[in-house]
Amino acid sequence: MEEKRPALIVGCDDLRPTMIGYVADFFSIIEACGGADARAKAEACSRRLSIIFIGLSAPDDEGVRLIAELNRSGMIRRVPVIVFTPRSDLGLERYAYEQGITEYISPPFDPEIVKIKLRNILGHYRYKDELEEEHARHLSEAMDNHRNTLDFLANVIEARNMENGEHVSRVKGMARILAEQVMNDCPSYGLTKEKISLISDASALHDLGKIMIRESVLLKPGRLTEEEAQYMKRHTIYGCLLLNKMKNMLFEDFFETCYDICRYHHEKVDGSGYPDGLCGDAIPISAQIVSVADCFDALTASRPYKPAYPARVAYKMIMDGECGVFAPELLAAFRRCRARMMRLTEQSRH
Repeated sequence: MEEKRPALIVGCDDLRPTMIGYVADFFSIIEACGGADARAKAEACSRRLSIIFIGLSAPDDEGVRLIAELNRSGMIRRVPVIVFTPRSDLGLERYAYEQGITEYISPPFDPEIVKIKLRNILGHYRYKDELEEEHARHLSEAMDNHRNTLDFLANVIEARNMENGEHVSRVKGMARILAEQVMNDCPSYGLTKEKISLISDASALHDLGKIMIRESVLLKPGRLTEEEAQYMKRHTIYGCLLLNKMKNMLFEDFFETCYDICRYHHEKVDGSGYPDGLCGDAIPISAQIVSVADCFDALTASRPYKPAYPARVAYKMIMDGECGVFAPELLAAFRRCRARMMRLTEQSRH
């Protein structure tokens, strides 16, 4: 037999037996004495909570404050909230609906009508949940397709760069490590787990524009001339041109993150970078994070024009400003997670 989902019954002792009677056959009952108790119990079972009944006995009742709290927390949009009150009060009813409740029930109570209302409400929310689950499934499938596309493009880029196919994988891993550290250390950047996943996935295309760079320059074993160096810098712009051709294939947030990383991952906070010479926080945090990860991996890898540096030497070069100026907050985060970054580098090269 399927376990009953919980219904939360709050306040108004006189009406509580009536409210319980309407739902006892369909739900397991959780009773709460007041606002603080109700909020704690609602949060504890929010994923499974089917409905919330709030009994209001007076305009200044604690239940009124609970309704406002459920609205502020967003729970009122996820779980139907039914208000029971022993008297009619148009002002209170208007306030409750403005806060987002689903139904306001006042005398006279007709049990059959109440049950019909409840069935309709629960049917609506059940359908809404099904639509959200289907949307989440489609979104997950679409993101899997994006990642497959990214992996394919990343392999093309690396093959053209004559690399072994692990640079992109390492940059993705290091970008995630650094982004997680920045999220913990610098809340002002507004990073979340979802944004970190976007940054990590999108970092695979940071050098997309190198597809359009001539091999004679891309694979030149020696130092580039000034003209060749300026031409190579255009890979940031070429990458964005290619991304624009794929714009309709990508989710908006994903496209914007890819674009920011592709164009700005060679910018420096003192304005000495390229292609736009941006300064400070004008450089998207996604691009700043990938810039550090890309720089660290490039230093620890051999290239046609240089040998690989040991990880500890590469770390010191970045911290000492030998690779351009990075934001102090980013360097502080890099310092805290350097052991994980170095471990990832060493593991992928052995």
